[in-house]
Amino acid sequence: MDKNADVFAKTVNEFLATHQVAGIEDYAAFARYAAEVPVKGTVSAEVTPAHKARKVRFWGALEHLPLMKAWGLDVAEFDPDAAARGCVPDVIFCHLMPGYSQGDVDQILGAVRRGTHFVTLQCTDRWSEVLAKRFGCNYDGVLTVPSDAEGGVFFANCPKLFEGFPKGRLGADVLPFMGRNRHGMYLTGDRCLLGVADTKKRRIATSIAQYAYGKGAITLVGPCAQAGNLQCTGADYKRLLLNLITLLPPVCGAACR
Repeated sequence: MDKNADVFAKTVNEFLATHQVAGIEDYAAFARYAAEVPVKGTVSAEVTPAHKARKVRFWGALEHLPLMKAWGLDVAEFDPDAAARGCVPDVIFCHLMPGYSQGDVDQILGAVRRGTHFVTLQCTDRWSEVLAKRFGCNYDGVLTVPSDAEGGVFFANCPKLFEGFPKGRLGADVLPFMGRNRHGMYLTGDRCLLGVADTKKRRIATSIAQYAYGKGAITLVGPCAQAGNLQCTGADYKRLLLNLITLLPPVCGAACR
């Protein structure tokens, strides 16, 4: 092993020591996985009664709201006053920066503590910074990774999040919404749901990260989630959103009034 490869092996092993990944225990296992040909196949994006049963709310820019309403989902803007009364939704998709309104971070964490699944689809770098600090963890910026052909490697680490996707190493053919550049966050203390590595620049990070908090969780979807024309969004992005909606158990909170 040459010196640079040895450095990358150390980097991967350090990442795996703090981000448990099923089936990839060390650098040797990662190298075998990275050498696999990315899987081909179609993604199933069927909307089920389980999706329609969830109360989904949006905090911030609402471009996803009409899209999900057309899917037959229970969607609306997030109501902070209702949340303060204990009526918390199952899922909050976030598009705004933390600090957009006074006390918004505490407000969101209050909902998560009671069982909400809070998901960032934009401004993930800012939320990563704020939440990592809040939880006593570290955030060290964003890793931008090239295409499969140029050394980019995704490794899925949450079967439920990738239900409906082809089995095997995920690549550009089944994740086209990611585009040419994919992104991950350098985080500590998080659970890695989807990892990403640049085998040429020898870097590894978390593309979809999660922090458990109270009865709920916070899922940070890398900046790759900023899809352009949502009406042209493919089955891969739709399925990822649907899986995020049902990733956690339903909230057992007070009835809305």
